[in-house]
Amino acid sequence: MNRHKLELREVPGGRAFYIDGSLQFDSRDEGMYHEALALPALALAAARFRRPLSALVLGGGDGLALKRLLAGSRVKSADLVDYDPGVLELGRTEFSAYNGGSLDSPRARVYTRDARRHLAYKGPAYDLALADFTFPEDLAGCSLFTRSFFSAVRARLAAGGVFALNAVSPDRHPAAFWSIYRTLAAARLYPRPLRVSIPSFSAHGYGDWGMFLASAKPVRDEELSALRFGRGSSWLNSGTFRETLRLRAAGLERGLPLSGVIKKPGDLLCLINLQEPPLQQGGALADFGDSAAVRRLLAGLPGSGAQGWPQLSPEWEWRLLETLRRLDWESFFAELEGCAQDLPAQLSADLRLLREKLPELLKGVVPDGGRAWQVFAVLMTLLVFANMAYPDNAYAKGYSSHGSNYGSGGELEITFFTQDARSPFHHPAYQAADIFLVVPPSGQPRPAELLRYRAPDAPAGVKEDRLWFALADDAYVSREGELFYSLGPTKYLLHARPDGFALLDKQRPEPLFEFWPEPGTVQNSLGAVDQHVQAADKALAAYDKWLAWAGPAAPVSGEIRANAREAENIGRIRGSLLKAAERLRAVTGAAPAIPAPAVQPGWQRLAPGLFLVDEAEITLLRKDGTILSYPFLGERRMTYPLMETTPELDAYVAAVLAWRSSQMGPVDPRKAVLEVLLEARSNL
Repeated sequence: MNRHKLELREVPGGRAFYIDGSLQFDSRDEGMYHEALALPALALAAARFRRPLSALVLGGGDGLALKRLLAGSRVKSADLVDYDPGVLELGRTEFSAYNGGSLDSPRARVYTRDARRHLAYKGPAYDLALADFTFPEDLAGCSLFTRSFFSAVRARLAAGGVFALNAVSPDRHPAAFWSIYRTLAAARLYPRPLRVSIPSFSAHGYGDWGMFLASAKPVRDEELSALRFGRGSSWLNSGTFRETLRLRAAGLERGLPLSGVIKKPGDLLCLINLQEPPLQQGGALADFGDSAAVRRLLAGLPGSGAQGWPQLSPEWEWRLLETLRRLDWESFFAELEGCAQDLPAQLSADLRLLREKLPELLKGVVPDGGRAWQVFAVLMTLLVFANMAYPDNAYAKGYSSHGSNYGSGGELEITFFTQDARSPFHHPAYQAADIFLVVPPSGQPRPAELLRYRAPDAPAGVKEDRLWFALADDAYVSREGELFYSLGPTKYLLHARPDGFALLDKQRPEPLFEFWPEPGTVQNSLGAVDQHVQAADKALAAYDKWLAWAGPAAPVSGEIRANAREAENIGRIRGSLLKAAERLRAVTGAAPAIPAPAVQPGWQRLAPGLFLVDEAEITLLRKDGTILSYPFLGERRMTYPLMETTPELDAYVAAVLAWRSSQMGPVDPRKAVLEVLLEARSNL
């Protein structure tokens, strides 16, 4: 178990607590933080459950959040789980004056263990849970913000239970904050984001702080406006709580397009380390206490196509599933099965499958919205059939009719249950009205970049295009079916054309250099294109089946509308992939007009067409097949004809050297070579 440095510092008028140099609380304003975290969840749970409450605090070993839960009489028992015995010891000693001795309360049970381990234990459900973790700065900390962790929390909540979470700053780390938002929703803990301005946090440069209030039963606007905060509240009231629901629209606009569901700890760690310019203070605010206003704000925002507003459709799903649970299914099945001989074979099979699957579809505290809509669609289809085939029975007129509107040879081809086969395309990025993001295999979305580049087939000589599908983390197909290779985080791209690889600066249309085309690289890309075309065909076939019967519910289901948009975008991407395949086959199928350059064994490949020779000479492979020495390091030993240097090519070579060096481990001897070359260049 990692040991952290715990430090108490005296400050004017109070004390501040640090873990590994990061501020955890300042006694002068800790009430703002802990009241915002604990009291809304407590008030909401108290309004939903007319009985004494059971609570869980994950982290929070200082006892300050627990103090707020125990201030009144509504919480009958509270479990606190913190893995750091040092923090718990401080909670019982140094912090007791601030937490009111909450850790020693007879209503509290304190466990020194990992939060994930505690959630894995079988035990009674909690009415509310708080997660008061430290800022996630490593993989272990980030593991407490994944979909699997939130699903484990949800599994320990009572029906309608409430979860409150300390997150990250929506201003300093907007992509990470909105990824946590998406992840809570993906785990079916539908979130309301909160923002709190804490003076001590602001003084340390942390920005306004972010939290979430979430529940498997979506939190309605009316519930939020009705919350009242009694004992334990010195700062939080109806007015200040209302302010916490207002977040800066600029952070939302910046963070949401780059956000995604956090499946692995590394997903969040990358976003935490993403260098972003600070948000300007002020500006428009988004009121997350007003669902209608947020829906209007999100309309058309890149990255929000599948996100929309996560409160509306779950509220419908919840009500729908509760309605379905109240139906007398046994009588329904018994009536229909009594007339099974008149049902088409496919509908009879669907009926049997529905009866088999129904217990699984309707079980659980959290409604499975997709399954609920399936059950609803099956029910409506069967009722429509019953009305058409047995109108007298359907309207209870007292006698039966056995006429069928389906002839003996008729077929009703409806598939109600399909396997959940994921494809490379299934991602919220493709559910917007247009494709604003691409998703490389690494899973980290990035903007679908707009490009202007010189192209012989463009009427004006310059083509405007967009990189909108990733074959790999470094290979992209454009809207026009062109193939591009990215060179790490640099501003350069290689445009794979039949006659060579054109080096492009993303900020200018003219190519900087034209390299010899690498057939192996092109062949690999063609294989990837073909695989993705097959995946697109499979995804479109699945969507055709799904939308054939789910499409009529689109007016009342944002999820189905998103599915339809995703299918449209997959079709567009497929068209671009087919264009790319045609071009690549023309390249790979043609006889090589130019012999391969004589690349020697031992040359270090820095990028397509760019090599380091004998740790001292840089060579470029021109598109006509000749090898040129590039005097990046001055005219040392030039084995091949010397080419003329340019500032643009100098910048490109330096960027590639720095990028390759950053990819190597600290003890890799090649890293030292590249760093020496860069230093030597800077001294010229």
